[in-house]
Amino acid sequence: MHRQPQQLLTSPYGPNHKNYCMIKTDNTRGASLKDIKEREKEKLQSETRLKCEAWAEEKYTKAKVVAWSNQNKGLWYLPIVDDNGNIEKCLILRPITRHILSYASTKIEDEGLYTFLEAAMRECMIEGDSEILDDDEYFIPAAMQFNDIMKGKKAMLLKR
Repeated sequence: MHRQPQQLLTSPYGPNHKNYCMIKTDNTRGASLKDIKEREKEKLQSETRLKCEAWAEEKYTKAKVVAWSNQNKGLWYLPIVDDNGNIEKCLILRPITRHILSYASTKIEDEGLYTFLEAAMRECMIEGDSEILDDDEYFIPAAMQFNDIMKGKKAMLLKR
């Protein structure tokens, strides 16, 4: 069995002080910088997801959020967070469908990428702060993250 390296911490009252011993486990030893960053990213996403769920349940009730999730086969949260990780604005989105993509794609040819993204976000929006779609201060960072909604199963096109 592999054991984690441990670091023995001494008492702040001096090395001879009794009844004080704490062992700290080093969970990052042997991990690459990429692994550490990925773990930190997952932790941040998990914390933000909990904040979004609390925000949604407070604003719309838990029963409504569960009903939306069941009706749409899942939900996406698109929060705008401040420097402290607090939610400033948030959208609740349904998963994107080919019909939404088809509609939004009609916008990209004439008006460009941001119009496409706005159309897709408006079609996916169930509830939330519409300022995200109307105010560039919120729209631009939201649009940069919106592509994640289109990720799902992986597909490949391979030539023999």
